[in-house]
Amino acid sequence: MIAFAGNAIVAKAKSIYGKRLMASDYEAMIKMKTVPEVAAFLRNHPKYAEILRDISVDSIHRGQLEALIKKNAFNQTLRLIKFVQIKDSDFFRLNLVQREIDIILEILRSMISESFDTAISDVPYYMKQNSSFDLFQASSSKSIDELANNLQKTPYFTVLKPYMAVANHDIDYVQIEHDLELYYYDLVFQRIQENYHGKLRKELETIYLTRIELENIIKIYRLKKFYHADFGTIKNTLIHKYSRIEEKKLDEIIALPNPDSILIYLDKSEFQRFSDDKEYIYVEYYVEKINYNLAKRYMYFSGSVPKVYTAFLILSEIETENLTNIIEGIRYQLTDVEIKKMLIY
Repeated sequence: MIAFAGNAIVAKAKSIYGKRLMASDYEAMIKMKTVPEVAAFLRNHPKYAEILRDISVDSIHRGQLEALIKKNAFNQTLRLIKFVQIKDSDFFRLNLVQREIDIILEILRSMISESFDTAISDVPYYMKQNSSFDLFQASSSKSIDELANNLQKTPYFTVLKPYMAVANHDIDYVQIEHDLELYYYDLVFQRIQENYHGKLRKELETIYLTRIELENIIKIYRLKKFYHADFGTIKNTLIHKYSRIEEKKLDEIIALPNPDSILIYLDKSEFQRFSDDKEYIYVEYYVEKINYNLAKRYMYFSGSVPKVYTAFLILSEIETENLTNIIEGIRYQLTDVEIKKMLIY
């Protein structure tokens, strides 16, 4: 029975991946001029037909379409989880934890910007039955104290507690984001340790260690490039606990005077073999391309359920991000050449 369930997950994941958007689909969409055109195109695609079936694509706006695309990705993840054996369920539900954290951060951003209506409308209703807390009650919070109290029966309360009793404009968003991220990765490695052994455990740990390393690189780049953050600020935002980069090397990267020099580091690192010969226009693209190529390798060549599932999540996130970039590109009237530079496929 266990083998059957595992085979079912692998087969289902590869089946869904087989319906992914192809290069020709992206080439067609980047030439479109309106969001309804993109919606109509996706409604005729087998992967998105069901979610858009009853939607009036002629009047759909950007936010609605992006929400439906995210909902579709989440629904596909749930279809895999239903095959999971009880002993593996904690690991497979890590994706739900990540989505809960995203919602908490969105609520905090709404407090800082005083855009409460946006936060409430952005809460995905399809997560209602799967969340560890009342999403709608949490999203109605008007202060960090209120949010923390609404999360009192969850581990998130412990994370938020040290940052309570401040005005909304004084919320330490960067540090809270760091602490929630660290909580997530602590949970990831704990669940890998509890559920897997030997070679599989090591391979799963490597996937997440790679993810942490690449995310740290992105943080350094963004904070230097766009916020001109100082050395200490940058260092405090990074996940050090699971970093494979030696502290001295990390300090050298943070100290680079030109943020674009980080690409040179990546070109000379172990990740170079997972990139390609495309000209990289920004470090986020480089990093995501590495993630994409690694995940695609696992999807094609692995029969391991946890590895295929993890690859599925990465590839699903990248496709969702591609569609968001197309929709946003159309909104800001970018050319098809400019939009294409942001896509990974």
